Amino acid sequence: MKNQYTKKSQLFTEGLLPKGNAKLVDFDDEKTGISYRYAQFNTRAVIDCPFRSAGCEKICYATKGNHIYTSVKESRINSHAESLREDFSEAMCYTIHYYMNNTKRYRGNVMIVRIHESGDFYSVQYLRKWIKIWVEMMQEDGVVFVLYTKSFPFFLMLAEEEKEVIRSAMRAGKLSINCSIDDTTSPEQFRAFLQMRKEFPQVNVYTCTEKTEGIPEDNVCTCADCAQCGKCNTPAGRETFVKIHSASKADMVEYRKNKRK
Repeated sequence: MKNQYTKKSQLFTEGLLPKGNAKLVDFDDEKTGISYRYAQFNTRAVIDCPFRSAGCEKICYATKGNHIYTSVKESRINSHAESLREDFSEAMCYTIHYYMNNTKRYRGNVMIVRIHESGDFYSVQYLRKWIKIWVEMMQEDGVVFVLYTKSFPFFLMLAEEEKEVIRSAMRAGKLSINCSIDDTTSPEQFRAFLQMRKEFPQVNVYTCTEKTEGIPEDNVCTCADCAQCGKCNTPAGRETFVKIHSASKADMVEYRKNKRK
C-alpha cells in the first residue's frame, strides 16, 4: 500500500517536532524490547505562559543557557505562529504520521511527544486544538503525549465532553499531564490547581521548591535522566517535589521575594 504521508502535502510542517534534548534522551526498554524516541513542541517562554507564577518567571530555565540562542528563540516564535493556524491540529497529526511512517528514527518505535518544554497553553482555544490531536491519536499505538502545565483555569473552562477526552487519554496511557506549582504559586492559582486535580485524578503533581528537607524520599525527584526515569510519562496521580537546581544566586534572590509567607 502506498504511503499517503509525504512532504508534498501542505499539512506537513518541517521542523514542527524537533527531537528531545539533553534530558529527553531516546532509550530502549530491555524488558519490553520497545524503543522510545522523543519529539517536542515548544512555544515562546514566559510570554506564552499566562498563569506563570512570579517566582517561576524569575528562575525559568527556558530563558537561560542554550535557550537564549537566536536560533532557539526563532524556532519558538515560528512554532507559536504555527499554533495559530486554523488547521494546526490537522497539520500536527499529519506531521506525526509522516515521521512515524517515513523516518528510521520513529518508524516501528514509540514517539513520545513532549508538549511545551518552553511555553504553555496560552488560550483555551489553543488547548482545544491539542484535544483534537489527542482524539485523532487515541488509537495510534506508536505515539504518546507528555506535558507540564500551569494553565489549570483553561482545563476547567472545557466542556464536559472535552474533559472526558482528556480523562480517557490518560486512562489509556496516551497522555500524561503534570501540574506544575511552586513556592510562589498564588492562592487563586492554587485553588485552580486543587480543582484541576479533582476533575482529573490521574494528573501528576510536580512542586518546584527551594527546600526538600523533611519530605519523604520517595516523593523527591533527584533523577538526572528523565527519559530512563519516566515517572512523569505515566498518568498516575503521583505527587513529586523537585528541588530548584539550575537557578543562579541572583535568580534565587528574586525568587524568594515572591515566596508565600
